[in-house]
Amino acid sequence: MSENIRRITLEQARKLKSLSNKKKFNELTEVDIDKIIAEDPDLYQLTDEELSQFELARKHNYAKD
Repeated sequence: MSENIRRITLEQARKLKSLSNKKKFNELTEVDIDKIIAEDPDLYQLTDEELSQFELARKHNYAKD
């Protein structure tokens, strides 16, 4: 298993191509998200109280994307 692990620097990690589809993610609607949650038994809808406990870990400048 360890032969598949490769160490990289933070700079190298920042240059890696994302595996996520930003356009598809940005086009998701609340209805789409609710459907995904309903179809996956490992997910559940967070309450407003749970969501209020989240804190932004890092600010992101979306104007650059």
